[in-house]
Amino acid sequence: MQLTTIQIAQALGITNKGVIKRSNKESWGYVTLNNRGDRRYPLDSLPRDVQAAVLTWQAAEQAGMSSAFHSGELSPLAMLVEANRRIPPAPSCANTILSPPRQRQALAKFQIIQRYEDALGRWGSKEKNRRRFIEGYNTGIAFPDLFEILGPLSWQTIERWKRQLRETRDCFTLADNRGRWRKGEVSLTEDQRKILLRCALNPNKPLISEVVRTALSVMHARGILDGRHESTYRRYLEWWRDHNYHVWTFTREGEKAWNDKCAVDIERDLTLINVGDVIIADGHTLNFEIVNPWTGKPARMNLIVWFDMRSNYPLGWEIDPTENTQSIASALRRAIIALGKTPQIAYLDNGKAFASRFFNGQDLNPYQGVFAKLDIRTVFAWPYHAQSKTVERFFSTFAEVERLCPTYTGTSIETKPPRLMRGEKLHRRLYDRLTGGRCLTMEEAHRAIAAWFDDYARRPQRGHLEGETPFEVFEAGRGPGVDADEIRWLMMGVAVRTIRKSQIALFGRTYYAPELYGRKHEVTVRYDLRDPSQVYIFEGDTYICTAPEKGKCHPSATHLGTEQDKTTLTGWIETKQSQKKEATGLAREMLEAEVIPETRRRLAAIGFGEDHPEASRPGKVIALPEPEDLDEEALYKEVERRKAESAAAQVKLIWRQVEQANEVKRYELLIAVAAQGILIPRQWQQWMTYFEQTSGYKMDEGHWSQLRAEAAVRYQAQTNKKEMTNEA
Repeated sequence: MQLTTIQIAQALGITNKGVIKRSNKESWGYVTLNNRGDRRYPLDSLPRDVQAAVLTWQAAEQAGMSSAFHSGELSPLAMLVEANRRIPPAPSCANTILSPPRQRQALAKFQIIQRYEDALGRWGSKEKNRRRFIEGYNTGIAFPDLFEILGPLSWQTIERWKRQLRETRDCFTLADNRGRWRKGEVSLTEDQRKILLRCALNPNKPLISEVVRTALSVMHARGILDGRHESTYRRYLEWWRDHNYHVWTFTREGEKAWNDKCAVDIERDLTLINVGDVIIADGHTLNFEIVNPWTGKPARMNLIVWFDMRSNYPLGWEIDPTENTQSIASALRRAIIALGKTPQIAYLDNGKAFASRFFNGQDLNPYQGVFAKLDIRTVFAWPYHAQSKTVERFFSTFAEVERLCPTYTGTSIETKPPRLMRGEKLHRRLYDRLTGGRCLTMEEAHRAIAAWFDDYARRPQRGHLEGETPFEVFEAGRGPGVDADEIRWLMMGVAVRTIRKSQIALFGRTYYAPELYGRKHEVTVRYDLRDPSQVYIFEGDTYICTAPEKGKCHPSATHLGTEQDKTTLTGWIETKQSQKKEATGLAREMLEAEVIPETRRRLAAIGFGEDHPEASRPGKVIALPEPEDLDEEALYKEVERRKAESAAAQVKLIWRQVEQANEVKRYELLIAVAAQGILIPRQWQQWMTYFEQTSGYKMDEGHWSQLRAEAAVRYQAQTNKKEMTNEA
């Protein structure tokens, strides 16, 4: 329903100008119809008191009581009651005009306020009069008709009604509006609901109270305020959230939260698989500290576990500073040995180490990964979908043994022990006294974890185990056993390397074997991640040798080393000399058998045969005759051309060095270039100007001046020396 300015003025009993002034002040929503600026006000956008006055005026007009309305013979509420008595509300107005019971209740509240004010105005103490009035009213004898409608009251309730009536100056606001609207739907307009949802569906996850305040600001700016209470908007948001929780969660919290809170779960029937059919691998950062054997400092290490899906049995594990292929392979080897057979499927995490070429190979690589060589199919879990990996639940239970460790750090920020919190000096001193600064070693951690794994495997479990223990189910489906050496060989990594100087370089280590001497070609190297002391070298499928890791010598074994250092150095020297002797012998044989005869044939072809007197003298260099027609001018030009090419190449090398050097070295090079008289390009001239303005240059300005003078003297002396040589 849209109202004109004149209609609102008649309902409020003020002028048209007064209506426009108030609408501008309170930002009423309106629509402009023509160029004259005639306005139409939607009823829902008007304040509550204006809506009440308009409805009362309309009811009075329909009931033929306009004269009584304008003369003020009846109060607005009494007028509304009388109008409703004469003309029942139409179905379309049922939600905008009060029902008779609510009208009677509002009128009763207004009357009790009047009686209350009269009682307080009597002679005597106000507190005493208030107490007498409330006691007399609550007996039901003083005002039985009002007591029947309102029931027992306190003076605080009546005071609240007084304030409400004083603020709005409208009896309509005393009516009880609870239940007039369907929850969260009818009481708000479409625009209000859209604004609320736009503010609420924000990835920053604002609080509902913040959403309501923001939405009210937007409504106020657009002129669509209707004076509703903030709790109305809050109730609508809560209702919409509860009925559209999937959209609410995905928009505000993301896909992972939607998956965890809203998406349907896919349940597995684990009784359909056997022990060893599917094993799961995942890494877990331990929540207690261990002495890192590589650094000697306490650190939270990483635990890799291979877990049987059917029996919930931890098959094999490894502890390392990080989740890497080395620890995963070691844990997998132990899992296969414990299982007694090769698993069919490896259910893997999406970690970088699990997806590495070592395990899965690659399309362009002719060498298979570990899983392919073991005939194990791989399945990767969905990213950020922990429900699909049953080992995640196992890690939650594993927190039991972590809490038993003295170096426990907590499974989350909320569960951190007091010693790790700020200001807890007493707890830190107590921790130092209890532990003496000592931390678990790697071996102790392995023993503690193994003991807990054994205890866990013998606990009856519910779910698909149906009261059996993981150990019982695992033992019933365990394999007959595997060859540990064969598994070790199949799990070796494969790499392609080139032999250089009788050595193979792999992962920062150098391997040497005498069989590699004299070779320089690509070979296939097999290596064991857990035993880097030696590698196995093949050419195709042909085995060449086993190369141990090459040791290093003492820098001054003869003077400062031990006897062992001297022996090691002597051994390497003998090896090098034997290689030299072998190479020299082969070279001499090649010289006598091929090179010298070929040289003699070439000399004979140009007239220097064996009968030439100079050719028969061993070790004598045969001088060829000078050309008869020597062009001195052409020779001079050729020499000058080669000098120019050499100088250009040298200058080009200088500019490459200048470009790659740091700022200090670059300026030193440019000083040397300028001293030689070489033209410096514009870009480096500009850079020298920039560098001379920096604080580093100004702090050592004397040093740069001295360096410039020394360069000039040095290159001038070199120039003079060249000129003297040319004159001579």
